Amino acid sequence: MNREKSAFVRRPKATVVSGKKPVRPRKSRNELKREDGANKSGSQLATRQVTLSSKDKGVVSSGLAKRREELKQVKRRQRRRKIVIGVLVALLVGTSGYLLGFSPVFAYDSAKTRVMGANSQVTTQQVKEELANYAGRPLLRFPTSEAASSLQRANPWVKQAKVKREFPRGIAVYLTLRTPVAKTAQGKVVDLEGKLLPDQGFDTSKLLEVASSCPQSDIEDCLKSVAQVVQFLPAEIKQKIKSAQVARLDNVELQLQSGAKVIWGKNGDNQKKAQVLTVLLQRAGSIYNVTDYAHPTISN
Repeated sequence: MNREKSAFVRRPKATVVSGKKPVRPRKSRNELKREDGANKSGSQLATRQVTLSSKDKGVVSSGLAKRREELKQVKRRQRRRKIVIGVLVALLVGTSGYLLGFSPVFAYDSAKTRVMGANSQVTTQQVKEELANYAGRPLLRFPTSEAASSLQRANPWVKQAKVKREFPRGIAVYLTLRTPVAKTAQGKVVDLEGKLLPDQGFDTSKLLEVASSCPQSDIEDCLKSVAQVVQFLPAEIKQKIKSAQVARLDNVELQLQSGAKVIWGKNGDNQKKAQVLTVLLQRAGSIYNVTDYAHPTISN
């Protein structure tokens, strides 16, 4: 009697060969056909077209139209927002420009002027009076360079002036004043640059008197030369000097209280000449010549 074949066919087990991966048996033709048919049916299902009814088409088309309308509204809102922002920025810039450049809100008030470096020769009040002509001018359009030049022209004691704006309505003035080192018989003082200045209450009691017989065109250079010579003299020598004269740029002379004379020569090597003169004055003489400080002479 023949046994009925089982519906399940036992597959042969994979054979393991000496530690390598198990080798599966080849598939039969029937199994390959069944797999191929399944793949084809799956691909047909994936690419199957769906046909919509007329009612469904209306729903889809109305949804797209609504979406397009929403996008248009969003774009319109964005354009309006940009326009509003642009108008606000323009108004802000215009208002700021008016306030800073034309409005009295930021106009210069002379009472709010700060002055640094003033003294009895150039007072704070004098500076404020000089700048009073600019009162009421918007600070942003305040001519700082012009104001500084005006201060220097108005007072010869002002060597340099700097003017800076201080919002909302103030001005800061920084002064560099001249320092006198000698005086003249005409009641003026001289600084290291040879500038003649009115004393304007300056205490000249400790200043040496200087004089110049140079041509008018060389007056300032000659005064500069003698002023720098006087500046280098040590205190113990200044006490013995009555006055200093300059006839030309290379001929500076010092008149001593004793009646003796010092021939200094040109303005140069002043420190070394002063050291040599300190030693020479320890000896009696009527004329001390330090024109060449390396070979000084004393004569009677």
